[in-house]
Amino acid sequence: MGCKLAPLIWFFGFDSFMEFIAFAIAIAVAFQAMKGYTLARERTLLYLNISFILLGAGLLVDGLANVIVLLSKFHRDFIYLSRVGYTINFLAQLVAYLILVIVYLQQTHAWSGQLAVAALPIALLESNPLTELVLIFLLVYIAAQTAINYNVSKTTNSLLVFGAFASLALAHVFFLLFTVAPIFFPFAHISQLFGFLLLLGMLFRVNQTQ
Repeated sequence: MGCKLAPLIWFFGFDSFMEFIAFAIAIAVAFQAMKGYTLARERTLLYLNISFILLGAGLLVDGLANVIVLLSKFHRDFIYLSRVGYTINFLAQLVAYLILVIVYLQQTHAWSGQLAVAALPIALLESNPLTELVLIFLLVYIAAQTAINYNVSKTTNSLLVFGAFASLALAHVFFLLFTVAPIFFPFAHISQLFGFLLLLGMLFRVNQTQ
């Protein structure tokens, strides 16, 4: 029995550990974004703060749900918590990245309400390629906009922002590949952490210049 549970224990343990680390970094990003907003009154930083609070909360809930499942030794009465945690985390990411997409759409005067309406009905309870494709779509759009910003400004901060969202998009590509090949799972978490750290580094730079 122990041998059969070993892969599940590794999966839930590693997933929870990485999500707790990502939660801590996401909250640090949110804190630095609010600090930057307080100093510069740049509304983009306020939206970044809101987005990363959502991301951090989703990661924390998903991580805690997996820990409960792990501590229960995968008792059937607690397995559903993993699906609930995933659903909350997915919806938190969906709303967080939609906020950033809307910010960029407003900046380019290309706002379209249909984008949000099309994405909101998706509320699935299990990890699957469709949810990852939705998040990849949003992140690729954000990464493309940040790439354009870097091409125009050529600053270190804009490069860090582009690198951050490109890493997050890549993370969800790895999460997508994980649905068919488990070997991509650790790469997905590492890429996600790297993206968060790049944004945190950018915000430290911004706040130091204020």
